[in-house]
Amino acid sequence: MPEKNSLGGVSVVIPTINRAAVLADTVRDMLKQQFDDYEILIVDQSDEINEEVLSLAKQSTQPRIRYFKANFKGLPQARNFGWRHAAKDVVLYIDDDIRTGSGLVRSHFDSHIKTGADMVAGGIDEAAGDKPCQLPTGSFNWWTATATRNFSATTSGWCLHAPGGNFSIRRSVLDAVGGIDEVLSIGAALYEESELALRLYKAGKRTWFEPSARLLHLAAPMGGCRVTKDWPKYMFGLAHNRSILIFRHLKPWHRPTALLRLLMLGLSYSRLDQSPRPLLATLRGLTAGRRAAAMLPLNAELDAIECTSC
Repeated sequence: MPEKNSLGGVSVVIPTINRAAVLADTVRDMLKQQFDDYEILIVDQSDEINEEVLSLAKQSTQPRIRYFKANFKGLPQARNFGWRHAAKDVVLYIDDDIRTGSGLVRSHFDSHIKTGADMVAGGIDEAAGDKPCQLPTGSFNWWTATATRNFSATTSGWCLHAPGGNFSIRRSVLDAVGGIDEVLSIGAALYEESELALRLYKAGKRTWFEPSARLLHLAAPMGGCRVTKDWPKYMFGLAHNRSILIFRHLKPWHRPTALLRLLMLGLSYSRLDQSPRPLLATLRGLTAGRRAAAMLPLNAELDAIECTSC
């Protein structure tokens, strides 16, 4: 288990793309955190610079805001760029469309100190409402390769994975496991946090769910990395990424049912699309994902401009 009391501060990393209307509120909430030692890194992959947020960055002193205009696109890429440029020992990832109180950063940091966890999963309330769930928070069904969220729960404890929009991890652990696999940027970047969590689990690392480290997810309709209504494109990305989970992390006896579940999902989207294209895209994605699963996680050199006088 890592040393509990050897952590120096928190780097809050906010990947963003084309969400100028909500990003500024997210940044303002993060500026109000009741914590002494943290910084904010904004990795902006938008088409244009967010002048309002850049103005906040130029005015910031404590905490310091660092605004990067990325020359790449992809959520895993933005996460990797963020932790590689982080100055603190704990990296906290949040979405760009959230609202939160002043205790988020402290709750994450204190959880690392108290539990010795390698990763801390935070609580999430959905603005559109949370679906009831009786399954354990942050669990994983090995027979279907399906992660259970339930991060609106209020009971803390050990879990297996974390929500992509509210989790913190020791920077040294990210470095040790090779960061987040950038191959998972295909489509809507589904399962990128689940794949990281499974890699941590295999490496003997531990994840703690801390419901007090809580935020409200707005699920803003603009921007982001969603793929909507183009069901063949959506299913190719889903099948590609899910196949990486299946062939990289599942035992051989778990794979048949997980693959069957994936094919049934492709079939259901073909019914929705009233064409065979989503199912065919599922098969193509499955094949490509199986090849990618045999490779080491991709963590490329990425380029961005740190804006101080942009």
